[in-house]
This record gives sequence, C-alpha cells and structure tokens, in this order.
Amino acid sequence: MNRAKKSGIAADIQKKMESKMTELEEEGVTGYVVNWINAVLAEDGEVSAIEGSSANDIHLALMDGVSLVKLINVIRAASGVGPLRIDVSKSKIPSMAAAKHMDNLGRFLKGAEDLGMKVNDLFQSGDLYEGSRAQMVNVVSGLHSFGLLSKSHGFEPAYAGPGNYATENVRGFTEEEVRAQSASIVSKQIAGSHGGASQAGMRAPGTSRHIAD
Repeated sequence: MNRAKKSGIAADIQKKMESKMTELEEEGVTGYVVNWINAVLAEDGEVSAIEGSSANDIHLALMDGVSLVKLINVIRAASGVGPLRIDVSKSKIPSMAAAKHMDNLGRFLKGAEDLGMKVNDLFQSGDLYEGSRAQMVNVVSGLHSFGLLSKSHGFEPAYAGPGNYATENVRGFTEEEVRAQSASIVSKQIAGSHGGASQAGMRAPGTSRHIAD
C-alpha cells in the first residue's frame, strides 16, 4: 500500500511511534502477545500459529480478524457467553474482502469492550488492517492490554506479559500528539484510503490512546 509521506508534527509523531514499536519488539511485548494467542488457539485446527513475533508478523497473521474473533470466542466460552460470528471472505474483489475483514476486527474490538476493555485501550480496525509500524504500536499495546484483562479474570492459559490491567498502559505521547495522529487517521478515512471498509473500532478525534511503556 502506497502511503503519502508525512511532514511536520505528523512526521515527528510517526518517527516516535516507529521507535516505540522497536522498543516493544526489543522488550519482548510482541513475543508475549504472539505466544499467548498461539497458546489459546493451539487446539483450533483451522488456525495456523503465528510464526514470528515482529510487528509485520502480527499484522499479516491477524489483519483479516479471523484469529482475533476466534481468540475472543474462546474467552467468551470460558465465561459462559456465546460466540461472535466470523466472516471468511472467498471474494477476489479486494473491497469486498476488506469489508469482511474490517467487520471481523470490529467484532473483536466490540467484544473486548463488552468483556471490560476500556475504549481508550483499544486499537482501531484500520491500525491493524493497514499495519504500518507506527500503527502497530496501538495494536500490540491493545492486545497486551487484552491479555492483561483476561489474566485479571483468571483465564487460562494465562497471559505471561508483565503488568496489571488496572495500572498498565500509561500513554507515551502528549495530548497534542494524540490529537494530531487522530486527525491524520480521520483525514485518511475521509479520503477513502480504506477502500470502502467499515469504520468499526474507530474513535472520535481527540480521544486519548493508551500505549504501554
């Protein structure tokens, strides 16, 4: 996907986000996320294990939303709650496939919120679907939060990442930076950069996003 180069404060934010993604990889947060998802879905014969722990590995494995909905369905089942629908696209038309993928991501995000995730701790559907290193900071931080939330409810296999959900995820960027990033995302959506995909999982501009330190 071709992306226009950012300038000014947007470029500075992107550099900081990309640097933050490198920190999350080096600190092993991506590894904790991948290992937990693989463990939860180990008995699902229709899901391939995520074979790497880089931001790009996570993006490619999860961007269609199928594994994430399967993940949350396992947790819902453990809580006595019925499963969410999963859309598997066989369409060769990119816009139709993208719409189903975004719908799956939206179901995961809404399901996570229903299980107790704070809205500000969630990533946006477009973050994972587009998958730039800057955007994947939000995805990895959000999945880390979700793992901590599941651990706080006693779900097994337990997420091994460090921290406690109630006190984790201190935002690593100023409010002005978050507002600028949100405005950039909204501008891209208005311009149609998602190819007709839904806006499930989007937040209003100016709302804060928590990023794990």
